[in-house]
Amino acid sequence: MAESRPSSTLVNVAEHAELRLVQLLADSAPANLLGPSFASDCESRIASADAAGLIRTVLGNAGAMTSLFSIEPADEAVSAFSLLAALLDRESDPASARSAASEMADAAAGRGQSKNAAYDASKGASMLCALYNLRSDPSEKCALLRKIVAHVSSTCPDLLQPGRPLGDALDSGNVTKMLEGWGVDRAEKRAVYRTAAEGVRRLKAAEVPPAPCGDDENSGEVDVEALGAAKDAAVGAVSDPVTLFDEQRGMLSLPAVVALGGSPSTKSLYELLRIIQEGKLDDFESFASSNPSAVTDAGLSRETCVRHMRLLSLCSLAAEHEEIPYSAIGSTLRVDDAEVESWVISAVSSGLLVAKMDQLQKVVLVERCVVRKFGQEQWGDLKGRLDAWKKNVGGILRGLEQSQATAQQVTTQ
Repeated sequence: MAESRPSSTLVNVAEHAELRLVQLLADSAPANLLGPSFASDCESRIASADAAGLIRTVLGNAGAMTSLFSIEPADEAVSAFSLLAALLDRESDPASARSAASEMADAAAGRGQSKNAAYDASKGASMLCALYNLRSDPSEKCALLRKIVAHVSSTCPDLLQPGRPLGDALDSGNVTKMLEGWGVDRAEKRAVYRTAAEGVRRLKAAEVPPAPCGDDENSGEVDVEALGAAKDAAVGAVSDPVTLFDEQRGMLSLPAVVALGGSPSTKSLYELLRIIQEGKLDDFESFASSNPSAVTDAGLSRETCVRHMRLLSLCSLAAEHEEIPYSAIGSTLRVDDAEVESWVISAVSSGLLVAKMDQLQKVVLVERCVVRKFGQEQWGDLKGRLDAWKKNVGGILRGLEQSQATAQQVTTQ
C-alpha cells in the first residue's frame, strides 16, 4: 500500500484554520522528529494569540517542516506556508512580525533544514515568492527580494532566465521602478542591485544591472561603493557586448560610469567601454596599442575583443549605408573579402543585423540593423531622411494630381 501524502485541503477552511494546519502537520510528521509537545505548544500559542510564537514553533520543529515540504502538489504546500505567513498580520509588534518573516524566509531558503529529507528547493522558491507577495513593508520586500534571488540563483537558476516570471521581474527597468515605488533609501537599493547582479552572474546570462550611483536624489554624488559597482558593470558590459547589447544601452550616461573616466585607476576602462559601445575596430586597435594592459586588466583577451569589435563595426557600417560593397566591409573589419560573408552571417545570427548578400555583385543589402549610438547627430540624420522622404512623397502626390487633371481634360474633350 502506497504511503499517503498529506494534503492541505483542510487548510483552506477559514474557521480554525491554524488548528487544522497544526493537526495536518502533526499527523503526517515523522514521529522521531516531531516531539511529543508540538501540538500542545501550538495550541497554547493559538490560545494566547501569539502569532509570531506559533510561526516559530512550526519553523523550529523538524518534523513539522518535513511534513510541510512533503505536501503534494507543490501549490498546496505553498498554500499551507502562506497560511502561516498570513498570521504575521495578526502580530501586534511590527518588529516581531518582521523578525518572524525573516525566519520564515530563511526556512524556505533551506536554512536549518539539514534534517528535512523532504526539503525541495523549488518549493522553497515558491514559498519565498508567496511570502514576498504577502508583505507590504518596503524594507521587508527589499530583504525578501534579495533572499529570493540568492536562493534561486544557487538552487534553480533557470527561474532567472528571461521569459520566466522571476527573470522578467529582475529586468533592470522593473527593479528600478519597484525600488523607486517603494521609496527605500540608497543603501537598500544598492543591496538589491548587488544581489541581482550576483544572481545573473551565476546564471551567466541576463543583464548588466544599472550601476547603483546614488542619483535617485539627483545629487550627482558618486562614492567609492558606487564607483566599484560601476567598474563591475563596465567590465561585464565589455566582456560580452554582443549578447548584452540591449542591456548596456545608456550606460555611458550613468553618473557612476561617467565618474570612471575621471579616476586615474579606471580611466582606461571607461575609454574601453566607450569604444566598445560607440567605436569601430580601428578605434579599438589604436587604443589597445596605446594601452596594452587595459584589456588584460579587465580580464579580457584581445582576440575576443577584436571579434566583438568586428561584429559591432559591421553594425555601424550598416547603420550608415543601405548597400555595402564587400571591399568596404573587408577594409573596416580588416579581413579578406573571402571572409566577409562569414562575418555577415555571424552578425545576422547574433540578432544585430538583417541583411541579404548579393554574391554576384559582391554587396550586402541592409534591411535593418541595431543602432549603437543615437545622439544629436543621429537625430539630425533622421530628420534629413524624413525631410527627403516627405519631399519625394510630395512629388509623387503632385504627379498624381497632374495625371488626374490631364485624364479629366481628355474625358471632357
